[in-house]
Amino acid sequence: MGYKKGQALGKKGDGIVEPIPLNIKTGRSGIGHEEMKKRKAEENLENFRQKIQMREQERAADDFRLRMKSKKEEQKLEGDLRRSQRACLQLDEQKRIGFPREAWYWPLTETQEDDSETEEDEVKEQELSTLEKLQILTSYLRGQHLYCIWCGTSYQDEEDIESNCPGDTSEDHE
Repeated sequence: MGYKKGQALGKKGDGIVEPIPLNIKTGRSGIGHEEMKKRKAEENLENFRQKIQMREQERAADDFRLRMKSKKEEQKLEGDLRRSQRACLQLDEQKRIGFPREAWYWPLTETQEDDSETEEDEVKEQELSTLEKLQILTSYLRGQHLYCIWCGTSYQDEEDIESNCPGDTSEDHE
């Protein structure tokens, strides 16, 4: 037939050089079983990768929701603080108090925003969080003016505020 060892097969000599190897089957499984096991293993690996990817997406979505919730809570606190500052200014003016106990007790006017504060005032103000400022200011309003910003009510005396106001936080008023 013209075959010579080490040469390619075919009329023009462009076929395979090495003979097709024999795969000796040692197990009792049927033909194609190994390929099926390999395919199932690849599918399982792909499913595992998809589950990991879904978990990462869920974690990212949860992180986003948490950041948005935190941002919304901070904005609510800032709004409550501004409302408290306006109430403090109005109530202090009614009692003819000429200047606030702390600079941040009253909202800044346009002229105050233009004036540069001293570094000491800036550092002192930055040390307090919005929540801490709100707690201090609401305590001042309740103590000095018998006023609750969440009720929007000025009370007659300490007994009146204690008996008629649900508490000193916004959560108490929900």
